[in-house]
Amino acid sequence: MLDDLHVRDFYVSLEKYPHVCASCSVKDAVALMHDALTEKHKYRTVLVYDDIHQLLGYLSLRDLMHALGPDYFRRHTLGKNEEQPYPDEISQDLTALSIIWQDEFTRKIKDAAKKPVSEVMSPLREHVKLDDPVAKCIYKMLTTDVFVLPVVQDEEVVGIIRLFDMFDIIADCLEKNGL
Repeated sequence: MLDDLHVRDFYVSLEKYPHVCASCSVKDAVALMHDALTEKHKYRTVLVYDDIHQLLGYLSLRDLMHALGPDYFRRHTLGKNEEQPYPDEISQDLTALSIIWQDEFTRKIKDAAKKPVSEVMSPLREHVKLDDPVAKCIYKMLTTDVFVLPVVQDEEVVGIIRLFDMFDIIADCLEKNGL
């Protein structure tokens, strides 16, 4: 069952995966993501390459929504000792936050959409190999909090394995095998 499955059984080849250049705008990435979500496989991430076509990272829906939102949505950009830009009373009141964001909402999104993808992407630091078991892949995804991992063969990236596919494998196994 699950113990016999390997990355090679489920990865998506790089040629099939939607991608953008790191210097592209967030607006371009949003358009690509929107198209990718309507495809048969519903890609929930977009790969990011540099100018010489080296894989740098990926963009998730969350990355793109954070990029378009106000800075106070990006907690991960604050240092450990830094404070949130708004007092606790406001940050606890979601209605107040929505009013703050609503002020010039369209202009702020338009400005944010001009940022380069390299400023908002999630870097890829880990990878898996074609012969790695699915359990190792899931472990790496969960412990590093990523949605995708590059798949490497002979030190070359050949594809991507997605958290979505790992979930699908487990769900199918539970359903078909009555676990």
